[in-house]
Amino acid sequence: MKLSRISLAVLPLLTAFSTVAAVYQVAELEPNSISKATFASALNDQGNAVVTGQGFIQWQESNQQGSLRSAVNFINFPLDVSTINFESTTITAVLTPEQIEDAKLGIFDASVLNTLTLLLATNPNIRNQPVGRAVAISQPENGAPVVIPMRDLEQLRSNSEYVYDLNEQGVAVGIATAPASKQQFTPAPDPDDEDAEAPETITVWQPEPGFQYGVAVTDSGPVNLLPPYTELGGGFSRALSVNNQGLIAGSGSVGLDDGRVTVIEETCDGASQPVDACLNAFHQAGVYTLGDLLADVRAYQTVFSYRNGYQERAMLWQLQPDGSATVNQTYGFLGEKGTGATYTPENGLPEVQYYSSATAVNDNGVAVGHSLYTDGDRILRFRVQFQELSRIYAAPHATLFRDGVVSDIIDPAEWLASTAVAINNSNVATGFAMKTINGLRRSKFFYYDVATDTTVFPTDFFASSSSVPSAINDNGQIVGRAEIIIGGTTDRRQHGFVYDIASDTFQDLNKLVGCNADFTIVDANAINNNGEILATVLQRMPQLDAKGEPVLDDSGNPVLAEQAKAVKLLPIANGEPESCDTEQNTYERKAGGLGSFGFLLLAGFGLLFRRRR
Repeated sequence: MKLSRISLAVLPLLTAFSTVAAVYQVAELEPNSISKATFASALNDQGNAVVTGQGFIQWQESNQQGSLRSAVNFINFPLDVSTINFESTTITAVLTPEQIEDAKLGIFDASVLNTLTLLLATNPNIRNQPVGRAVAISQPENGAPVVIPMRDLEQLRSNSEYVYDLNEQGVAVGIATAPASKQQFTPAPDPDDEDAEAPETITVWQPEPGFQYGVAVTDSGPVNLLPPYTELGGGFSRALSVNNQGLIAGSGSVGLDDGRVTVIEETCDGASQPVDACLNAFHQAGVYTLGDLLADVRAYQTVFSYRNGYQERAMLWQLQPDGSATVNQTYGFLGEKGTGATYTPENGLPEVQYYSSATAVNDNGVAVGHSLYTDGDRILRFRVQFQELSRIYAAPHATLFRDGVVSDIIDPAEWLASTAVAINNSNVATGFAMKTINGLRRSKFFYYDVATDTTVFPTDFFASSSSVPSAINDNGQIVGRAEIIIGGTTDRRQHGFVYDIASDTFQDLNKLVGCNADFTIVDANAINNNGEILATVLQRMPQLDAKGEPVLDDSGNPVLAEQAKAVKLLPIANGEPESCDTEQNTYERKAGGLGSFGFLLLAGFGLLFRRRR
């Protein structure tokens, strides 16, 4: 780790941060040769960090809605040319015959590597090499960054691996999709065509069973956190937090509806594609995320469509001395009016698929998260594509999981939806809740004291600013992101914040690192007990090619582009905020229109989870 401004060596020297003009000093993480973009994940008290490197991503630029763009941020993606169809018109249209012949021999420059990798990523098919969306990276306090292998043990980058937490013993946990490897597959002959030739055996990229597993990585290596129910595809699990006793919080599959079983058995018969590939795709289509559910509530004030995938429950796994992991506890859900019971459909209303998920656990074994709450007496009516529909009120709500008991944190009569994202060792949790403010759905962060069963919503930037926390330390400091409005505009941007419970102070981290910084802190993702913060920033930096070398313009100068990067913020003893009294460095405490936000969030499962620290 280097104590410096955020930039690569080829950038002009930035203004140094003095100890009297800032509260935090920026500590640049060691550059990695794995991914061009990194996003902060977790930080322990020893200063060791874990980040997620971005792989394949698709996004729409704010000024060109409807214009989808794609990019692969992996550096030196391990391209396998043996399964690429170089005769396809898609490739012959963009590569010269010389480039194609060289590529067949594994010889290509950064431009060709980028082109071929991008074509594979945007054309998923069992015959095409898959390109993952993320890779987990360890950033030790004193050492070079390295990949944290979760399920991709061969490092083919064929799957997506997200890291979410790190304990004091160096155990990292996260979520990994199924990696793929080359296999031979022979489709079944067409039963309706007796004269057809026998199908040709083809090479396919076959995924492992289990489209998504929570994974713990210890000194002994990675271990998949298997759920209780693994029928018809291996089940699924999520791992989002680990305490210092090796207790892991997340969720996993406990069953599958009978109707779903019938459809799966009829669909995934192995005739046209490998069974495991079919099962993984089938279950992936049925999985929901917190982001999906909140989007429904934001649009309709209730969960609109109940996805019929695996039945999911909050779980705690316990790591064993031999490196294995066993399910320690499975929890229920809030259910109908918080009773833990299910709603019985009436008047043609659809059934509800209940779930629960633990997002964080502290050293006392107390966990928090979210689960589905319903109220069958609250009927919501709305129109979707000219069709009038009715649903009961159903929404994710912040949940406390303690000693086998499930209880609520937020009043559903006041807030449309909520979740708890982190809990410290003083049993104080933090999360956010959604309600309508000035005609739009906004999220507001809260902290909750388990001992007194009290919830407090502190004052953030302004009344209609959405604020979402990520982590809380044992000193009662909370970090996250919140909306601001730049002075003189109506556009909203997201800035990282830090809030202190003891002093009831809410501060923009961008105002605590000096006035002349050439980056924006857009999210604060973790804070340890030393007050050190792991954050994600946006900064114009030299654009790198597919092999990690700077892209140069016609004059030989580095081409700059706005990119995401994880950094540390280290507290400065007796540091004071610098007075940044300019229009650009102030935000107005008033409502404003929802403007563009150029931050390319990590494409994944929509998990808005962090942990205690």
